Amino acid sequence: MICDNMKISISGVPATGKTEISKLLSRKLNYNLISINELAEELDAFVGYDKERESRILDMDRLEKEIKKLKYNIILEGHTAHLFHVDIVIVLRCNPEVLKKRLEKRYPSNPLKVRENLEAEILGVITSETVMKNKKVYEIDTSEKSVEKNVNDILKILDGNTEDFKVGKIDWLEKYFDWIELG
Repeated sequence: MICDNMKISISGVPATGKTEISKLLSRKLNYNLISINELAEELDAFVGYDKERESRILDMDRLEKEIKKLKYNIILEGHTAHLFHVDIVIVLRCNPEVLKKRLEKRYPSNPLKVRENLEAEILGVITSETVMKNKKVYEIDTSEKSVEKNVNDILKILDGNTEDFKVGKIDWLEKYFDWIELG
């Protein structure tokens, strides 16, 4: 499945392990690693600021144009990396109980950000968005595995061993539906 000028996206809600997994994967494959947030910073590719979520709003069209120009093997990393046209997307998923602890540690003063990201994970929002834009989409549960084990799972996918990682095998909705705030 690996080819020239291959673009791989590693995405998922915050705290699923994207950064560390992408770093190790890029070293193992000898691919260039591009953080979407760092690229946006470098290009000043923002269209505004969301005060409630305490985050800048990315200029996705500008980023897409820049990514299309890249003619070498890359790994795109970030919670919006799945929104770009690439050869393959790996969505990192995490059990909501584990994720809640990670998010509360990362965003101790922003319970809204914790809740929204937990709900996005439970509902599988990133996977849903991904399958609308890309054809080769796989999911990996990072809840209890080391970075090395997760990277080995991605390497299996790239080698064509995709059965265990097909979209839909990870589903938190039934067990954690009551965590979602309706209305």
